[in-house]
Amino acid sequence: MRKFLIIITLLLSNVSIGQAIPTEIKKVIGFIYAKNDKGKIEPNGTGFFVGVSDSIAKKTAVYFVTAKHVLKNQNSFLDTIYVRLNRRDSFSETRSLPLSTSGITKNVFTHNDETVDIAVIPVLPDPTIFDYLTLPTEMLSNKKSFKELNIREGSDVFFTGMFTPFLGDKKIFPIVRFGRVALITDEKIPWGNDMTDLYLIESSSYGGNSGSPVFFYLGTDRGDGGIVIGQPQLKLAGIMKGYFGENSPIKIVETQKIPVSDRNLGIAAVVPSYFLEEILFSAELIKIRGF
Repeated sequence: MRKFLIIITLLLSNVSIGQAIPTEIKKVIGFIYAKNDKGKIEPNGTGFFVGVSDSIAKKTAVYFVTAKHVLKNQNSFLDTIYVRLNRRDSFSETRSLPLSTSGITKNVFTHNDETVDIAVIPVLPDPTIFDYLTLPTEMLSNKKSFKELNIREGSDVFFTGMFTPFLGDKKIFPIVRFGRVALITDEKIPWGNDMTDLYLIESSSYGGNSGSPVFFYLGTDRGDGGIVIGQPQLKLAGIMKGYFGENSPIKIVETQKIPVSDRNLGIAAVVPSYFLEEILFSAELIKIRGF
């Protein structure tokens, strides 16, 4: 598994602003499906793989990460989700993934702050069957690196995940959407009945994007008095929570030609990746994986 981390790190080190992203980044993605009230399996969101490595033990623990609300029906966790991944034979396969939030079978781990919309599930798909990659934890932007990288309003971002109008027939095809950081604040932002820590990005979010990895796309920085060219970097900004305002009824914006939903004109909310780091390196998960 370590080789997958090395491969994606090398690929991402060559990214610079103005260039197309490496298509291999989409290999971290899995599509999540769930049963509706009638028992029919329907697309429900996006997840992605992250690997925590120990260089001394030469071991890697792999986790499937998504937004916590993707695993829920109202306020209760689902007992099973269905994860669709691409295979190495140019087809995709959907497998059930039972969920347990307590006891010896517990496999859903969340933050001790209930407002943090992230869930982590230990899972290791067979790499000889499935064509996927894992993000190394070195790609996570924590509070320290956030300041060092000079991330602020206007910094470029993109995310990749499920696009429900086109899921792919034989294979999954994650969509990639681009934007910019719209707001960074040290105050909590309202979401539904909660006040929580979020980044806001100027990028449209579509149904199925929830749980997608959102990346800071760094390399060119516009500073006072000029443009600074730095070492190209790609960092995980966080996890897509959704369209900012999705808890409100959809409004229609009339244009001169056709009406469009205002969710494609607005702001998306991202749960910062430092919360993911806190879950992955919590005492509970360290004890379970042994490093």
